[in-house]
Amino acid sequence: MVLPHRLWKVAVCAALLTACAAPGPARPQPSPVSAEIPSAPTETAPYVDVSVRHPPLGSVVAKTPTRRFVLAFMLAKHSACAPAWAGSTPIDDPAVLGDIAAVRSAGGSVTLASGGATGTYLENACSTAAELAGAYRQALQTTGADRLELDVETAVRPDVVADALRIVHTELAVPVTITATVADAGSGLEQSTLDLLRALASRGTDVVVNAMVMNFPESGSWRESMLTAATTVAGQTGEIWPGNPYSRLGITYMAGRNDTGVLTTVDDAHALRDYAVAHAIAFLGFWSLARDNGNCADEVRASPVCSGLAQETYAFTRALRGR
Repeated sequence: MVLPHRLWKVAVCAALLTACAAPGPARPQPSPVSAEIPSAPTETAPYVDVSVRHPPLGSVVAKTPTRRFVLAFMLAKHSACAPAWAGSTPIDDPAVLGDIAAVRSAGGSVTLASGGATGTYLENACSTAAELAGAYRQALQTTGADRLELDVETAVRPDVVADALRIVHTELAVPVTITATVADAGSGLEQSTLDLLRALASRGTDVVVNAMVMNFPESGSWRESMLTAATTVAGQTGEIWPGNPYSRLGITYMAGRNDTGVLTTVDDAHALRDYAVAHAIAFLGFWSLARDNGNCADEVRASPVCSGLAQETYAFTRALRGR
């Protein structure tokens, strides 16, 4: 698991490979990029931890090519079935809505992320699927977010959650992402996550499966570990949904110092983007915007407000688009 402030990311792929890419070997290499593969993943976005100080999003839009942000995390307000940022800040907080307005005025958009590493989940506070769908609906309509993500890092009721997500996905035409931890590079997603994905598939709900390639045991180099984990998750996804598994794959990494001590460098970020482009995946993101600076170079413990690397500000944000 991670620091209390950590969490992440969603999108639906707009272009598919013409042939299915089977899961690769233990140490995958990015496929050659053909003319039919887009020059970047369909969606890229940094995560924004609204519970910590972060750069104004309007300023980030002005200084980087990013036009989407994942706002995290929405939790149960004082443990009740009502949405609130980090479980306490109102979902219509003026500062958050001001950030969203700045993004949208520049032609950008936001994803709303529920769940995370700590706190009481809406998914557990709401008694029924209808109540949970109502909480999602309220948050989406209040913020104007056009995508919904569930970052599931604790046990949830798969049938209740799947029913609620189906309601929102159908009624509001909101794309859905399931973000989940990786046990290790070879094992991929945990059984509880696979159970939730199967429940969604059985209801005909199409989702992006976003692998958190962070904070798991290293095997070989850390870069190889992250790439292998992504390929493993693609294989698991392909067993649930037929077709090209990469078309619904998402990857989210932790910029700089992970909670387990390993470092994800800017060069690693570019390698992950190369993999994303080669396989035309649905989403690429990182945790988190507040950490995308070099204000604590050589810090040996993960911080919510700096990467622990000597880096330029917004280096990871720019790397999402290969800049």
